[in-house]
Amino acid sequence: MRYVALLRGAFALAWREGTAYRFSFAMSFLVIALPFTLQVFLWRAVFLGRESLAGYSFSQMVAYYVLALLLFDFVQPTLLYDVADDIKSGNLAAHLLRPVPYPLWSAGVRFGSQAVYLVVVALTVGLISWLLVVLGYLNPDEWSLERVAAFLLVFALAWLVGLLLSLAVSFAVFFTEDASGLSKVAGFVFPLFSGSLIPLDLLPRWLQMIGECLPFRWLVYEPIRVFSGRAALLDVLPALLAWALLAAFLAWLLWRAGEARFTAVGG
Repeated sequence: MRYVALLRGAFALAWREGTAYRFSFAMSFLVIALPFTLQVFLWRAVFLGRESLAGYSFSQMVAYYVLALLLFDFVQPTLLYDVADDIKSGNLAAHLLRPVPYPLWSAGVRFGSQAVYLVVVALTVGLISWLLVVLGYLNPDEWSLERVAAFLLVFALAWLVGLLLSLAVSFAVFFTEDASGLSKVAGFVFPLFSGSLIPLDLLPRWLQMIGECLPFRWLVYEPIRVFSGRAALLDVLPALLAWALLAAFLAWLLWRAGEARFTAVGG
């Protein structure tokens, strides 16, 4: 119960910080909506004169990118700069004196800040989806409550895997002066092999084979396939759970090794 209260406090703090700047909060809607609008126009041009592409109709392709838009920022592994700064500055020493383990505290703060953004993204995606249905670009008859529920479940697990991988990337700062290079590599590789850039069906087979060895496809591409009915929930869940356990073990391993070598001098 003590850990739950502390994590709730970390979440509340991150939420207040995320909503403190109202103008920035409002501008987030445009930052999300404008690139997606360009993607819709791009795929509209691609589908001119054809009924389908790689098994996707235009409506299904638009739905694919709507879901990719919802998923991307929450599941992408990235460097947590507050964690990296705590390690490099020595502020981690103060956190180590607190009763809650630092990885749990960091996860709570990250979850709180992303929860703010989830509200923005969900509202934006909902509005965009409604407009696309009105314009005839989306076909809601292809959706079902069962698929929506299954998607939300895999979304939550994919979010967890992304968070754990982000912690692992951040704890790499214990062993290098700057882990931003690793984060940039992940930022380059992730859109391609997760399916958020284009559906993996459209990639050459040799690239698809590389992607099958990475966790990224399970964070965007497979959840979307669950929503569309192209993949069964029971086929995707075990893989996500396995990657969550592996990511948790990697983050824990890096944390324990880094904590053992961490020193802070000051007073």
